[in-house]
Amino acid sequence: MCRVTSPLTRRTVLRGGLAVTAGTVALSAISACDRGPTADQITAAALVPLVQAALADQAAAQSLAPRTPEYTNALGVVASQRGEHARALREEIIRLDQETATRIDPAAPAGSGGSSTAAPAPSTGSVTSVPDVTSVADLRGRLSRSARTAGDAAGTLGGYAAGLAGAVSASVTSMVEVQLG
Repeated sequence: MCRVTSPLTRRTVLRGGLAVTAGTVALSAISACDRGPTADQITAAALVPLVQAALADQAAAQSLAPRTPEYTNALGVVASQRGEHARALREEIIRLDQETATRIDPAAPAGSGGSSTAAPAPSTGSVTSVPDVTSVADLRGRLSRSARTAGDAAGTLGGYAAGLAGAVSASVTSMVEVQLG
């Protein structure tokens, strides 16, 4: 036998309703925060390794140029073009998601892509240490890997980002074949 010790009052019902409402609002807020990354954030994240590779390739070409005088001009072209690739990729990442852009080079401000036409300096922040490239053959191998990575990204991305990655892949392939061939 169940015996109620206090009557159900209007005030008790209102308090219960308020508690349920507060709990529902709290759960809604928690679930709204757990929606995951947007399509733009995913695309921007997929471009980060491409810009990092471009910066590393640029640094490798610049470091190799003084040691291989017969390729100095070609290596200058490679460094310049890879710097332009890094700039274009960085601008697209910034357009898509400025937060993701901070993973490229934490020392650079997120809006630094701008409309400057100068190639960015090689990054020492988030780019993993550049392996010592000791020959033009080493650089060719490095550039070939970068071209494959960009080509693979082009196949998985959509829209402008896919076209940009495809163009970078084609350009890097031509560097290997024409500039360093």
